[in-house]
Amino acid sequence: MGNFEWPGFLIAIFIFIVLGVLGVNQVPKQTQTQYYYGLLIRILGVLGYHFVVFGLYYGAADPVVYYRWGRTYAESFSQLDFSPLFDRSLWRNPRFVGTNFVGYPAALMVMMVGESFRGTWLLFSSLSFFGLVFIAKAFFRAYGASEYKRYLNLLMLLPPLWFWTASISKDTWVIFGVGLFMLGFIQRNRKQSIIGMGLGLFFCYLVRPQISAMLAFALAGSYFLISFKRLTFQNVLVLIFSSFGAIFFLSSIEVGGSVTDIQEFAVNQRQYSSYGGSTITQASGILAYILGPINILFRPFPWEVGSITQIITFFEIYFIWILAFINRKAVFRAFRVIRTDRLVAFSVVFIGLFSLGAGLALSNLGLIARQRIILYPFMLLLIYAYSDRRMNFLRQKRKTRIQALNNG
Repeated sequence: MGNFEWPGFLIAIFIFIVLGVLGVNQVPKQTQTQYYYGLLIRILGVLGYHFVVFGLYYGAADPVVYYRWGRTYAESFSQLDFSPLFDRSLWRNPRFVGTNFVGYPAALMVMMVGESFRGTWLLFSSLSFFGLVFIAKAFFRAYGASEYKRYLNLLMLLPPLWFWTASISKDTWVIFGVGLFMLGFIQRNRKQSIIGMGLGLFFCYLVRPQISAMLAFALAGSYFLISFKRLTFQNVLVLIFSSFGAIFFLSSIEVGGSVTDIQEFAVNQRQYSSYGGSTITQASGILAYILGPINILFRPFPWEVGSITQIITFFEIYFIWILAFINRKAVFRAFRVIRTDRLVAFSVVFIGLFSLGAGLALSNLGLIARQRIILYPFMLLLIYAYSDRRMNFLRQKRKTRIQALNNG
């Protein structure tokens, strides 16, 4: 590591804090303390992640490769040589999007802070931070303030959401894209912005087209469910365009729209992810469609835990399930309104699609732990959107309104 490692990190901290102060108006005043805690945890998270990568794994991690590739691109860009954008021989893979694209924002961040792993990782991690803030803002727009503080707390403090995104990674970028998508999906008065949703889908498409496809299919699914209740021109139009959009995102990674094409892509990805000591045995045939989602939503099982990282991963996912069990009445309420609440419908469909798709494609517990973090905001939404606290608040509000009308 170069002599600019710590100065670059300090520059990144300054930029991150400035961005944080400028963005504090994205959360209500009464929750700004949680917001600033989130900023601090991001900084500490980068330090912790750097220790794990270099102290325990001796630099053998994807973020190190992304950083070095970004540094290579930065050297070209600093000389006004933009050939890495167009010359396929300089790309990391045959496609512009995906793994190759991650090097471009990494290069920009290297140019901003210098040659510093911690510095570039912190700037990249800031994308995930603001993506989660945007998701929480969509929750606030949809369900009000009664559970917003608790929801924001979990998004800011839940370890997998700040640890796995404390570096240059596709998951970090995707969370930012999903945040943009959610701001478009739920605007004021629960209206939708096609431009906002499209921008979020585009950001996800740049690094993981398959996630864009899942988001688009989930969007179509939510409109399909709602259309039975409210058959409007806009609902049908969004359903059609989102379906075609999902097929386009899949075609960009040379996956057709048929079930067979998607299954072949999943098998290829499964072979690619079969490495390291955390490899799991995948089922085949119909059984794969049953066990795949179980792998994403429940593994590692208690008897599979054999290392410190697996212990942490185990507690991460089962903490979510414990919250779901404690708030099971709220979860049941959420499922009962799936035909009337578009955000709930979207969350359920997306969780199902991701669990199935990733379950078929991933055969490594480490990759599963890292990539499934995108589900946590939606799982928490189902837990808290119709909580007892919010239901009591709404009942009291309705009661007060009726009393006011009677007194008037």
